[in-house]
Amino acid sequence: MTDDNNNEQNPFEQIFGMLFGANGPGSGQGDDKNESGMPQGFQIDPAMMSTIMNQMQGLFGQGADPQAQAVSIAQKAVPTPDPAVTDEAERATVDAFRLAELWLAEATEFSVANRSARPLRRADWVKETMPGWQKFVLPIKENMSTALTETLESQVPAEMKGILAGASSMFGSMSDSMFAMQIGQAVGALSESVLTGTEVGLPLLPHDTAVLIETNVDAFAAEIDVDVSEVRIYLAAQELAHSALFERAPWLSAQVETALTRYAQGLKVDTSQIEDMASNIDPSNISDLSDNIRQGLFNPPTTDDQKKALTSLENLLAVIAGWVDVVVYEACKHLPGRDQIREALRRRRATAGPAEKTFSTLVGLELNPRRLRDAAALFAYLESQGGPEDRDKVFSHPDLLPTTQDLDDPLGYSERRHAEWTNESSIDEALSRILAEGLDGTGDASAEDAETAGATTNSDVESPADSTQSQEPTAEDPSASETTDDDSDDTDDR
Repeated sequence: MTDDNNNEQNPFEQIFGMLFGANGPGSGQGDDKNESGMPQGFQIDPAMMSTIMNQMQGLFGQGADPQAQAVSIAQKAVPTPDPAVTDEAERATVDAFRLAELWLAEATEFSVANRSARPLRRADWVKETMPGWQKFVLPIKENMSTALTETLESQVPAEMKGILAGASSMFGSMSDSMFAMQIGQAVGALSESVLTGTEVGLPLLPHDTAVLIETNVDAFAAEIDVDVSEVRIYLAAQELAHSALFERAPWLSAQVETALTRYAQGLKVDTSQIEDMASNIDPSNISDLSDNIRQGLFNPPTTDDQKKALTSLENLLAVIAGWVDVVVYEACKHLPGRDQIREALRRRRATAGPAEKTFSTLVGLELNPRRLRDAAALFAYLESQGGPEDRDKVFSHPDLLPTTQDLDDPLGYSERRHAEWTNESSIDEALSRILAEGLDGTGDASAEDAETAGATTNSDVESPADSTQSQEPTAEDPSASETTDDDSDDTDDR
């Protein structure tokens, strides 16, 4: 891994240089250098080396189960108070989910039944969602582990290579433990504000599980000045809609994982943090190494490829959130405060609050669907033109997922998909004609047809524009007129 910070000296080289170099405890007397560039009389104290290694292993929890370690750290980071759920709150939550289930059944054909619904404490949410977090942040963890290990192995002084030759597994384990600390602190911080099990747009819980974080729901209702019973019903509908979407389109989870992987590949580990730490390291007391190395470890996206990967991830999360937004708003039409609740939730998703910023800093992952309003405008338009069927048909195949162009121009989605469908149908017709001619012996296929037939087809996917291909939109849906500038101008209501 190259050092994008253009440091004059690699930070790991500084660390080991300070420990065993010219001014370190293992150095010889004087400033004379040997042929290797290290000080004359360079000596490594085996006892000191053993002490340092043992301290580092203990510091990063080598040997501990990373997931158990992450849960433990996250639960310690959960803000207090985190009161137990009362019997009254549990009954109110179960009733809210039952009503939301009935209303959603009228708004979408996606099944939302047979969910185990309950309220949770913040600490319980941390424990139950941690396996899901570990799954989705795995690409980021692997990227960090590889970057740190390769940098260390390639840049340590030559005199240290023999001693560290058998330590690569130790450093890999230390890196895993370091990331367990990162994700633990991040999820613990996020527990302060998260309202439902799927609010971040990731399927962190099994499809048959639906939860609300009771303490946060109460705080949110008070913040926006809406009756908590209405807020609870609206959030229950959101939780069920998210769960139903990922269950109906199981490939959607894989799409999110792919987007996360591409994003993780572009993340850079900020070794300047290690360099800063190296300048003040005390070989006899490295207990502060953990905190120093974990703050702001990831550099923000800087290259075009990194920015494209981040945009792809944000757009996918926006599409998921946009569909849920439209469906839930329709389902909760009997709630007097639905407009106020919807707007408050949109602002939460489009702008990063303190908890989300902490999560992004520690894990290098941004989960804010900034284009939620554009995605909602697209689904609202499809619903107005072809009903819930056209709105929900978007998730019948990965090829139908809206792109950046579709979010820029929601009204053109159907026309673009119809054009693609017509083109694929023409290819299928040409292929069928060529095959028929070959079987009947009536003639050879032309070179042009043969070339056309070689194209990849996907005509078994029904076009979502079937019901609108001959129609021109006569009026914009009100939600389509909303601009994305609102998102960037919104302030954090939390």
